Formats: sequence, structure tokens, C-alpha cells
Amino acid sequence: MDDDSGASSDHYGGASPDHYGGGGGSITIVCKMCKDKGVFSPDDDEDDGYFTCRECNYVNTSTQAYVADPRDFQPKPSFIIRLPSQSTKTLKSLSANHIQRAPAAPAFDEPDEPRDFVPGAADVWVGETEELGIRIRQRYVQGLQVILQQQLQVLVERHRAGALICGVAGTIWLRWVAASKVFDEMWARKVMTEDEAAQGLKRRSSSGGAALGQLLPLKGQQKPPEVKCEWGDEPLIRKDRRRVEFIFLRSLRMMLPVYSTLSVCFLACHVAREAILPTDIYRWAMEGKLPYVAAFTQVDKLLGTTVKHCPLNARQLFRPVRVIGARQLEATAGSIARRIGLRLPSVNFYAIAQRYLSELSLLIERILPRACRIYEWVMPAELWLSSNPARVPTRVCVMAILILALRVQYNINGQGIWEEISASNGTNLPSSMKSGSSTSEEFGTRELLCTLADAYDKIDVAHDYSKDLHSYLKYCKDVVFPGIACSVKEKYVIEDFQEMYERQQDKNPKVRMEETRSTNGVKKRGRDGTSVGARRLPTSSSGIRSINSEMEDHGFCYMLPRKHPRSDGYLHYRRKTTAGSLACIAHADYYMLIRSFAKLAEVDVRMMHDSMLKLERRLAWIEERIGVSLDALHNPAS
Repeated sequence: MDDDSGASSDHYGGASPDHYGGGGGSITIVCKMCKDKGVFSPDDDEDDGYFTCRECNYVNTSTQAYVADPRDFQPKPSFIIRLPSQSTKTLKSLSANHIQRAPAAPAFDEPDEPRDFVPGAADVWVGETEELGIRIRQRYVQGLQVILQQQLQVLVERHRAGALICGVAGTIWLRWVAASKVFDEMWARKVMTEDEAAQGLKRRSSSGGAALGQLLPLKGQQKPPEVKCEWGDEPLIRKDRRRVEFIFLRSLRMMLPVYSTLSVCFLACHVAREAILPTDIYRWAMEGKLPYVAAFTQVDKLLGTTVKHCPLNARQLFRPVRVIGARQLEATAGSIARRIGLRLPSVNFYAIAQRYLSELSLLIERILPRACRIYEWVMPAELWLSSNPARVPTRVCVMAILILALRVQYNINGQGIWEEISASNGTNLPSSMKSGSSTSEEFGTRELLCTLADAYDKIDVAHDYSKDLHSYLKYCKDVVFPGIACSVKEKYVIEDFQEMYERQQDKNPKVRMEETRSTNGVKKRGRDGTSVGARRLPTSSSGIRSINSEMEDHGFCYMLPRKHPRSDGYLHYRRKTTAGSLACIAHADYYMLIRSFAKLAEVDVRMMHDSMLKLERRLAWIEERIGVSLDALHNPAS
């Protein structure tokens, strides 16, 4: 009897061919992992079509690729790999139609992330989000440009600025918008990505805190606290469309703040050499004399109402939260100039100094030429705009040069002239000033100090809307709460309160007189904390005590007059440490000089004194270098 299993390798017994042909019904396979040669029989495949290496237990999935002898497999077209019995039955039961309908294998470049139930829905939402951001951005930038145009128009027509600032401001604005990259193509997608990352970080931090609470439960707590998941896991555009709108608005306000229009106006005035200061821009914007707080009411009138194109109204887009101060406004102007690469000149020293001297009622033709010579000689860096908000403002440096010129010209170096004025009666000049015993220089110094004292009392740094109740109510209606309509009942209530206030004023004439005196400048207090009220010059020893008390309130130590000065040269003041803090030491005449300039510049007296000390150190350094250079010229051998 013939044995099919013992047939040679080139003989396939039976009707159907068997791939275990040759080698006595066995096959030699090389392991893919350890390269070991093994002889396998038909019973070793365990009906799964695979062979396990006996050395390393590696499952060899392809027998044809690892056969040791190529003659083990005959190159016949009808060759197939043996499959398990169950899989063979299943394969035979499939028809040709089912095989053709089977889906093709996914391509390698197809994304692996989960997709929505509706094909292309994510792309639709992303497109809508970007379109929403583009509409809000377009409306926001156009509205800011309209507000800037209104501000420039008011500066030219009402505050007598030159028309040149309009062209300069337009160029600065376009370059500032380009430098901010607000019109970047990927802006909307970048904003949403950053917000989603921030929300994810917030959720992870909150979940970390909850996990810590679960690890360390409180006493008596049976169950850990339940952690509630936020809705932030879902797409933002689906859950809260309103929130997405304000996300775009927040990004726009950070890239192009509303107050940047004020900074562009001041920067244009600076380039055009106008004598307009940051304090002027701040005051006009605060009092409503420059369109800023209530400027959003005119945006819809000039651009038209476009609710379909931008879902946010003008109040939400352009109403500022606050009015920035003069120092931040100047620093923002310097930052804009640095961002757009604008080379700035120094401040217009001549125009600003002339304006300050005129407001203090001082002799311009006598003081200004000397101050201009000091300016040209020193040229301190503080006269250029800077983006550092902690630096001394430029107007303080201008004031320091004027104070230095006055000290040199009138010899204000602690001779006790203010003490002599305080010892006199009222505002009358002392008898020594009327007699011929005093020199013309001393008479000029006394006249200067009296003029500065009167100017100090007349300087009014309070806002116009704080004069009386009617002005304040009108300011609130027109500037603070514009566009808010009152009902008929509320109007009647307001009128009743106003009538009650007027009747109360008529019954108490003393209160009304006191308010009138406060309006004229008696009990007002400036931004530096000093009294703004008009007062008389102090008499006898009370004047010395009052000035001493005022100096202590501002961090100064009063020095007695110099009885026997060693020289009539310029006196340099220094600071000393008392109780762990620096205190400024100065004479009364010097303090009376700097406090008037500090109040006019709307800064603290200590800041004015620090600027003076810095200017004096720079002058001393220049004089020392000049002395060394002249000495080297006279003695070349040395």
C-alpha cells in the first residue's frame, strides 16, 4: 500500500495538493527572530496556519518567506496557504458581491482623530468661527479709526493744534495697526487655540486639586467630594457663541487698546512740535472735552448700524473701562514709536518752557534765554519719550531746567529770604524790600518767591465737573452714562431732588458761600495732596511753623537759613537716612520754588526734587570733564 505521507518532495499525493510535500510530510522553516532552522509537521500548526519557533517562541506568520529549501514549495499557480477550518468555511460562504462591497483599507495620510457624525461638520464650525472673528475685527478697527479722527478734529478746532497732526497721526496709526499684526490670516484660529489651551490648563489644575482632596479626606467624611466636569470639553462655538465673541474682543483690546487712540494723538502732537502735554490729553479726555469716554455713541452714526455683520454693539466694543493717567499715556506713546521704528525728536523745550513761565506769571524774556542755554548744554536723555512707565516724565525734566535757571539767576541758595517774607504782615512786602538797603538782586528774589506763592494758590488742578452739583450731574449724563434714557417717573424724581437741593441752598446762605469759595479755590485739594485754596501769606512765627509742617508732610526736612555762608556759590542738596528711609533736606526758599513747578506739572514734590538732583549731577559731570580737557590742553606733557 502506498503511503502518501512518504512521497517525495516533487509528488503531491491525492486530488488536492498539500504544502507539506517533501521531507516525509514536513517542512523546514528558518525563524525570523533567532534564525533557527526547525522541521515542522502538519500537526504543529494547530489549525491556525502559523508556526511557533521552538527556541524563542516567535510566531512566524509567513511560511513561504522563511522556508529553508525552495523546493519545499512548488511554483504552481494553484498554490494557497492552508487556513483554519472555521475560517475556510467562512471564506467560502462569502460571495463575490460581498467581497467587492468590502471597504478599502484606509490610506496612510488619512487623519486618525475622531470625526463628527456628520461628515465635514468640524470644518463648518471652524469656518463660522473664523468668519465671526473677521467681522468683529473689521468693525473694531474701523471704529477705533473713527474715534481717532474725532479726537484729531477736536484738537485742531477746539484746542488750537496745528492741522499737521492729522497727517502725522494717520501715518502713525497705519503703521501701528500693521505692527500689531491684528490682520494676520491665522489670527482667529490662533486666538481660539490659545483660549482652549488656557481652559484646558484650568481644568487640569482644578482636577488636580480635587484629586488631592480625595487623597486627603477630612475627618468624618465618608465619601470623596464629587468632581463635576465643566462644559469646556465640548467645542466652544457650539456651547456658547456669546463667549467666543468676547474672546475675540478681548484679544483685540489687548492688541489695539482703546486708549491707544489717545497715545497716537499725543505722539502726533509730539512729532509736530506742539506744546500739548500728556496732562492736557488726560484732562480733556476725563472732562469730556476730547472724544474718548462717550465716543462710542458716534460710531454707529458715522459707520452705520451693522448688526448682521458684527453681533457686538458699539458700547461693548469701544466703551473704555477707565481713562489712563498722564504717565501711562506718555509711556504708551513711546512704546508705539518703538514698535513702528519711529525716530523721535526731543520735546519742544522752548514752547513748553514758555507756556509754563506764562502760567506762573514769570518774566519770559529774562528767564527763557538762560534756560535754553542750559538745555542746549546738557541735553538730558529724559527729554525723549520712553516706553518705561517708571521713568520720570519729560515735563518734569523741563521743569528742572527752569528751576535750575531760576536758582542761578536769582541766587536762591538758602539765604533765608522766605523767612523774612513770612515775618512780614499779610501780603505786603517787608520794609527792607522798600528801603534802599536791600540790593536789586535780593528784591528780585523776594518778588520771585511772592509771585510763585501767589501762582501756587491760583493753580487749579481740579476738574470742571467738580465745581458744583449741577455740573457734576450734567457730566454724568453726557459723559459717564451717555445714551441711557430715563423713564418719565425717573425724570420727575430727578427734578424733585434738584428743587430740594436748590431750596436747601437758599435756606443756608453760609453753606452756599462756602461752596462758592471752594469753587474759587479755597478748600480744593490737588492730586499731589496739597491744598489748592487761595490763602494769605503767613505772618510771624506761624508762617515758619506752617511751611515746616508742609515740608514734613511731603517728606522734606526743614533747614535753618545759612547765617554765615562760606561762599555764594551754587548749593547742592543731599538726602539723608532717617528712621530707615530717605528724607530730603532743603531750605524754605528752595522748597517754595519747586513746589509751584511740581503742582503745575501735576507731580509730587519729591519727584521734582529727585529730577533736580539728577540734573545737577549731570551738570557737575560735564563741568568736570571740561576741566580735565582744558587742563590737558594747557599741560600737554602731563
